[in-house]
Amino acid sequence: MRQLLTPFNLLSLLLLAAAAYAYQTVRMPPPTPAAPQYADEDKGQSTNVTLYFAAKDVQSYVPERRSVTVALQNAQQTAQAMSAALVDGPRKDGLRLVPSGSDVPNVWVRAGHVIVDLPPSYAKLQYGVSGERALLCGFTRTLLGVRNARDVTFLVGGKNVDTLLGFLDLREAFTSEDCPDS
Repeated sequence: MRQLLTPFNLLSLLLLAAAAYAYQTVRMPPPTPAAPQYADEDKGQSTNVTLYFAAKDVQSYVPERRSVTVALQNAQQTAQAMSAALVDGPRKDGLRLVPSGSDVPNVWVRAGHVIVDLPPSYAKLQYGVSGERALLCGFTRTLLGVRNARDVTFLVGGKNVDTLLGFLDLREAFTSEDCPDS
């Protein structure tokens, strides 16, 4: 008669039990992850910025100091908040750069270069040369206030264009020399 409890049979039985345990463990559903804790908008950090709106003569600019709320104190978030504040309009003197209710442009900051993607609706504004200059220079002067910003490039609807309204050349980036004080 053969022996049933040989070392080989015991080892095989242990391996079979380990395989069954591993199979059951793998088949169990994964644990439900905890929901991420996002910061509330009220918990953002406040930073002071200078916004530039067109003066009544549309030839110069009116600076306005304002506090904007950003989730993180970095150039990207600050530039986007500044752009939203410009579209929101002035609270004191100065003229709006775009009509009330306009879309906020997307803004990116890369190695000192600020890229502003203007919504396609901005290309349909009925502005003359002074209005187009006030719009572009208002954004330029404001966004050059972002830490380490050197120039501002404008896109329209995510694409490079020659001009916004037919008056100013958008093929080159705008600098502080392109938008003097008066």
